[in-house]
Amino acid sequence: MGQNIAITLNNVSKCYKRYARPVDRLKELLLPGKTYAQEFWALRDVSFEVIKGETMGIIGRNGAGKSTLLQLICRTLTPTSGELQVNGRVAALLELGAGFNPEFTGRENVYMNGAIMGLSRQELDERFDDIAAFADIGDFIDQSVKTYSSGMYVRLAFASAIHVYPDILIVDEALAVGDMFFQAKCMSRMRQMMDAGVTVLFVSHDIGSVKSLCQRCAFIENGQLINIGKASLVVDNYLKKIRTTNNQELKKQLVETIQSRENFTNKILQQQINKPQRITNLKVLVKTDGEVNFSESVYRYGDGGAKLLDIKVLNSLHQVTEQLDYKEDFYIQASILFEKSFSTFSAGYLIRDLKGIEIIGSTTTTENIDMPSVEPGEVYIIEAKTLNILNDGIYTITFGIEIPVIPNQQHIYLDAIENVAIFKVNLPENPLNKFWSKAYAPVEISYMKV
Repeated sequence: MGQNIAITLNNVSKCYKRYARPVDRLKELLLPGKTYAQEFWALRDVSFEVIKGETMGIIGRNGAGKSTLLQLICRTLTPTSGELQVNGRVAALLELGAGFNPEFTGRENVYMNGAIMGLSRQELDERFDDIAAFADIGDFIDQSVKTYSSGMYVRLAFASAIHVYPDILIVDEALAVGDMFFQAKCMSRMRQMMDAGVTVLFVSHDIGSVKSLCQRCAFIENGQLINIGKASLVVDNYLKKIRTTNNQELKKQLVETIQSRENFTNKILQQQINKPQRITNLKVLVKTDGEVNFSESVYRYGDGGAKLLDIKVLNSLHQVTEQLDYKEDFYIQASILFEKSFSTFSAGYLIRDLKGIEIIGSTTTTENIDMPSVEPGEVYIIEAKTLNILNDGIYTITFGIEIPVIPNQQHIYLDAIENVAIFKVNLPENPLNKFWSKAYAPVEISYMKV
């Protein structure tokens, strides 16, 4: 293993044996060469490296093999085949409270956990006050861990893990249990550890956190490594696969629950109250007689039946632009070709920053707009007008055309394109207009002297 490599996996696999009856396990022991077990491969031939100081995300659906992978890296499991090397001290937050003895007090568990990690009694004495302060569970530190709430468990577990001063920190969705203040505290500490050069493996279903925290990401599906690379790109690929699968499931639901076009239309109309602002003299600046050549780097998915032809960002003067000013009104204009009949549809956009963090967006469904029925060959122009509340920087637009099954909850994607357009928000000329958050929202402030 190279000196700059923290973790190396080379064709690592993990197989579990499952027996239909307990006696089958005994038969296998008594009759060598004959198996009564059914094999389940939790991981198959997984290979990648994690660089020292890197924050690597691990994503995938439940049961994909993520937790098994982390347990192998922590050495709580051994691989069935392949080679795994870990360079440095590992601290892990896997299953909630894993490694804690429920009969021991919090204090006793801190000392036991530290001893397992190779810390001396003196080192633990020096760090205990910091651990107790970070966990912030008060007098419960001297009570049996079995009396703890799930939130108290994760507080003490995280505090113990980070004060071991590990070379590698592994976090597997455990922080989702803590309250929002503790989650923010943990995220802040994790960023400090990353800045200090700690290698982090981060497993989470919170895609925004993965994009924000991780440089690279690995996507695991059915025990296999689907792809690995830049976090934002891997997450986009993951979402594409998830949404494609959801589309198929929702189509079945649609066929089963909606017997006619009229019933579907009535279901939508009962939950929507506004009529669309239908304009006949709209200044059209997008292409309507064919599809533009979108960049090869975009991610496109959907079941078809509708196609995004073109999309443009327009400034406050209704001119095509790639740059916006602070607090400027702007428009997103898109053209859509329908290739099938639909009793209604929904269209919307999502704006992300260059890290892939989702900032703001909306849909016709969110805005309670009842879109009309459409027929094959019809082209519709959708234009959304809004106020630029974004900080200076570069942003991308994702646009989608959907069929609402349960409005604003479950939609079938007909055509969706990730990062289909890009624009820049200029630095405000007036320094008083500068703000430090990702987005700005107008606020009304009052004051009085007493």
